[in-house]
Amino acid sequence: MSRLVYAFTALIIIVSLFIFIGISVAENASFTVQPQKEHVITLSLHETDSVSGSFSVVSDDETGINFYVNDPENKTVLRYDNVSQKSFTFTAQSTGDYQLHFDNSVSSVYSKNVVLNYNITHYIMGMPQEQFLFIVTAAIALIGILAYLVLMPK
Repeated sequence: MSRLVYAFTALIIIVSLFIFIGISVAENASFTVQPQKEHVITLSLHETDSVSGSFSVVSDDETGINFYVNDPENKTVLRYDNVSQKSFTFTAQSTGDYQLHFDNSVSSVYSKNVVLNYNITHYIMGMPQEQFLFIVTAAIALIGILAYLVLMPK
């Protein structure tokens, strides 16, 4: 194989790595919610984005925390009351800011330590973004190799 094929292959690999590194949206957070207070995390989502995650609450009392998600129109799309540990999933029905609320109105004395993990999956043409970009990258690589084979001096 010629240097051109090696250079083209290396370029495709490097571009693919940068694309795939940049699209992963997984987050971890830990925070304390004071008694009778609320902690809010805002996620900017596009229509059809999927959010999945889980959280755990640690406290000196036996109560949990109220957790709910509001959409950009401030409508509650998900709600769990007085939970100490929960997994959750929701899909954005419209583009905008979604708010994850961690409400400690359950306790008037004890703070709650919360550990949160979540992942956002973006979709393009009905496919997860990672899968779509992989197919596009593979198609570009195949077209490049075919073009080289057709145009290669004989």
